[in-house]
Amino acid sequence: MKVVFDGACLGDLPITGVGRAFLNAVTAYAKLVDGGFVVLVPAGSLDTLPPGVPGISVPRGALARQWHLPRLLREQDARVLHSSVAAVPLRAGCATIATVHDLPWLHPESGERSTRWRRFATRRSLRAATAVIAPSTFTLDAAARLLGDRTKLHLIPHGTVLPADRDAAPRTGPFLVLGDDRPRKNRQSVRAAHALAAQRCPGLPGIRFVGPPDDYVAEEEKDRLLRDCCAVVQCSLFEGFGMPVLEALAHGAPIVCSDIAPFREIAGDAALFVDPHDVESIALALVRVTQDETRDRLAMEAARRRRSCAVETTAANWRLLHDKISDS
Repeated sequence: MKVVFDGACLGDLPITGVGRAFLNAVTAYAKLVDGGFVVLVPAGSLDTLPPGVPGISVPRGALARQWHLPRLLREQDARVLHSSVAAVPLRAGCATIATVHDLPWLHPESGERSTRWRRFATRRSLRAATAVIAPSTFTLDAAARLLGDRTKLHLIPHGTVLPADRDAAPRTGPFLVLGDDRPRKNRQSVRAAHALAAQRCPGLPGIRFVGPPDDYVAEEEKDRLLRDCCAVVQCSLFEGFGMPVLEALAHGAPIVCSDIAPFREIAGDAALFVDPHDVESIALALVRVTQDETRDRLAMEAARRRRSCAVETTAANWRLLHDKISDS
């Protein structure tokens, strides 16, 4: 069986959330199977693929993809096209998998608008796909509302690379906030909460915002920050999943995050949950997470849930779905 992955999410550099989740999983997939797959990568981004993952450069743009991908799929003798995004060619000539990461226009709390064309194109693409992957129950439920049924929907959470087991080291770094600066990330409230907490608690660790556009770091540096940070703070107003929360859990970092469904699904009891609209709620959690009793409890819960973060599980579930739809 030949599987062709559409790595459209790799076209926007630098690589963050969705792109990183895709690269993690396709790298694990390469170790799971003995060849028989290739990744289509937007022109100019072929070097984003790691060694051992075969790739083909393809034209950029939605219309170009609709025009060129069916021909490429025939040339590759594809049985399955697995797209890293919601868009799939309407005439692919093989089974197709779309991936829906979030549907913010269905959720007013996201504060994000969408064009009528994008909503139409997303709905049409998801309906045309043989199967649709969602990374969280929250997003799967939103996709079910959009499609009107759940028969083709599959819950496959993102995974991350688990760091090697190490002896616990003192976390002497700052609070760490990962992600871009879109309004949904709620940076303004986090800054205000940290300033309030620092007034009440002299000696409170500082805070660092990491992510585009101002402070993007390579994966190696991000791993170091996750090992050393006092805690990971993720107070988004809306998310379809939550890679920073997953990465914090994998690294055993204490977590302060919004009380929203995707974060609850990932972290369980291994986080302090806050009202992202309430600066006071966030400030109280920032102080509380520095206390030894709280940190010990969160560390125990993180250790218990750590294996659920493994990207190998994501790759294995991908393979099962490929087998299922190629045989149907």
